[in-house]
Amino acid sequence: MSIVRARLKPYSLPLRDPWPSADGDVRERKGWILELKDEAGRVGLGDAAPFPGFGLETHASAGAGLKLAMSYLVGFERDRYAAALVDLPLLAPVAAAPTARSAIDCALHDLIAQGANVSLARYLGGAGTLREVPANVTIPRVPPERAAELGKRAVSTGVRTLKLKVGGAPPREDEARLRALREAVGPEVHVRVDANQAWTADEAIQALCTLAAYDLEYAEQPVGADDLEALVRVREASPVRIAADEAVRDTRTAEMLLYRSAADILILKPMALGGLREARSVLNTAEERHVPVVVTSLVESAVGRAAALHFAASLGSTLYAHGLATGEALGRDITSAPALQHGSIPVPEKPGLGVELPEDFWRDAYTVEVE
Repeated sequence: MSIVRARLKPYSLPLRDPWPSADGDVRERKGWILELKDEAGRVGLGDAAPFPGFGLETHASAGAGLKLAMSYLVGFERDRYAAALVDLPLLAPVAAAPTARSAIDCALHDLIAQGANVSLARYLGGAGTLREVPANVTIPRVPPERAAELGKRAVSTGVRTLKLKVGGAPPREDEARLRALREAVGPEVHVRVDANQAWTADEAIQALCTLAAYDLEYAEQPVGADDLEALVRVREASPVRIAADEAVRDTRTAEMLLYRSAADILILKPMALGGLREARSVLNTAEERHVPVVVTSLVESAVGRAAALHFAASLGSTLYAHGLATGEALGRDITSAPALQHGSIPVPEKPGLGVELPEDFWRDAYTVEVE
């Protein structure tokens, strides 16, 4: 059994509200969908969606790398899929492109799970896999009244954890936004904040000492991802637990963060890490140090979010809700996807990823086939 066709198609999806990043507000999500088809007619899907300010490759370079890699993948025998996953970081066209590697990794995992006739979550996690995953809802950096409105709407549907974007604005605005949200949703709802690297160490310490009054679950990436010393300093001084997000780039950086006790929690984004295999490696590193993880998506399409959902489900029970409800931020999507239901997202039970794309999506796609 081998791969007989590969197809690649770009997408661009509008965001309902601007999404903050270290490089400024993001107003659309651009990515690439990779499809690998085998001789049995099974189709594996993967998503490559670099996010501005996350230290990833560009949209153009992700697509260029995938186009070159497709010729390598077509003709691959099934018994070589696992070896291909191990060797992905060495595959020249995508060696420096984590999201492109993630697309290949996901498409191969999709085919492997379908061949085993189990969902991707069950393939990754076995009997302890969750059937639904508790998720937080993210509130962008919007005016206080809008933050309160979005928070109340989410809580009314059963959501019990909210994440508020902060930073990139005067401290009084962040506090006003957080105060309005907390007053709107009450004391029982978990609230976490995400600064997306916006602060210096001094600014982070001052801000978190003020915002701690609103009973925060934790604060994500308060300082630059490359400034390990600043993150160590903030964690030592902050009254709020610290989660490392953009700083978690691979197993090596995770090991450095944990060795220096720079974070209480690690945020795992399979898309940014280069796929499910590397995400599992980072998870193992965290578990060895008894540090909890939270799995989040990267505001990508239904395909990429489904991969993160399956990975989160494979972990079993968790202390924290995962950051997987980012589809709510999109004005439209490339296909239907599991949605929040009473604070959790159901995990597809079909073999593999459980996501299907209409054939007309592939119009004008770049295609490589067995000759």
